[in-house]
Amino acid sequence: MTSLVDFTLNANDEIITVGHDWDQFALENGAPELTGQQIMGQPLLDFVTGKVTRQFVLALLHFVRYQQQSIQLHYRCDSANIRRFMLMSVSPQDSGNVHFLHKLLGTEPRQRSVYIATAIQRGQDTTVRCSMCNLVKSKQAWVEPDQLQSGNSRQSSELLVIYGICETCATLLESYDTSQSISKKPDSRFLSSNRKNDTYVEPVE
Repeated sequence: MTSLVDFTLNANDEIITVGHDWDQFALENGAPELTGQQIMGQPLLDFVTGKVTRQFVLALLHFVRYQQQSIQLHYRCDSANIRRFMLMSVSPQDSGNVHFLHKLLGTEPRQRSVYIATAIQRGQDTTVRCSMCNLVKSKQAWVEPDQLQSGNSRQSSELLVIYGICETCATLLESYDTSQSISKKPDSRFLSSNRKNDTYVEPVE
């Protein structure tokens, strides 16, 4: 399992470098079309799904460039069988470049496999999935995809989704200003079950 991937954007939000285990991660997850050679020079937003998610990414880039401040955000990057708990560090560089470093903090297996597919367009029964915490919207609550199926079945399932940002994750950027720490204590959505009681220590710049 890869633990670090990173990439750099130029001032036009085009990918100009990838590093660490980027290619390995892409190949491990069946996405050879996302290796560095394939995506170099492409706009980042070409690989971001969902209008709301794109707006979030643009707001993140604007904040880092305008404030000239590095920030860290916890998020999830789950697969069908594994929950991945990640930390994203975003830093401004010279000439309007922005560097993204993604660190794997931990994993845990799902009780059953949930295979996610992206819907071409939203229908009446299409599920919304948060791009940050990977929870899905069920009626008025955001829940783990495993919880959408009633009963205790351990059989795998498929879920057709569109991507957005849940109300809680949408406030992540709002909690930052130039007088605050560059990192926020993660809530339980971003901690594996064996880390929920950990004492949180602020990262060092």
